[in-house]
Amino acid sequence: MAYNDLMDKQTMPRRTQAERTRQRKEQVIHEAMRFFGQYGFHGARLADIAKAAGVTEPGLLHHFPSKEHLLMEVLAERDRLDHERYDPTIQGELGDPLNSFQELVEHNETVPGLVQLFSVLVAESIDDQHPGHDFFKHRYQVLRDQTVDVLRKAQARGEIRNDIRAEDLVSMLFAMMDGLQIQWLYDSASINMAGLFKHFIGLLRGK
Repeated sequence: MAYNDLMDKQTMPRRTQAERTRQRKEQVIHEAMRFFGQYGFHGARLADIAKAAGVTEPGLLHHFPSKEHLLMEVLAERDRLDHERYDPTIQGELGDPLNSFQELVEHNETVPGLVQLFSVLVAESIDDQHPGHDFFKHRYQVLRDQTVDVLRKAQARGEIRNDIRAEDLVSMLFAMMDGLQIQWLYDSASINMAGLFKHFIGLLRGK
């Protein structure tokens, strides 16, 4: 073995157990996102997720005691990624909140896997026995409350039409985003999600 190679191995920092554990958990969550998005919560198998992540099923269950625990971690990660792109309470203070929604839709076109994950799990979780039911119900309520406040301020500044209540505008806004996502997932070649949403934003501005 060459001296330089030996020195490189001796000086290369070794990962701690905590770092290896974190990386393993992140890989499992990444693969779970993919499988839940493709097969839904009920259709995805822990054995397949574990194999794709390079761990055994008992190893997966060591970090995530049940399929429900894994789902909640996946949902939390999905929300974290979305929050990085859009926080209505901040964006509303810094600029036009509708521009922020437009940017989020444009970003979603680059991550079809995450969009599919969201769409599949939202549909499944309408059933109040689904483990994600309370998560999505709470998520929509929090986002609605935050966005209503932001849009009211935008209406007061004259940036958004005020002939429709802010509460109703938020319902229309979310319905347009979610509905376009479903159509786009079926036919991304024909559905220009960002372009259609831009037209809708113009309507909200009264243009």
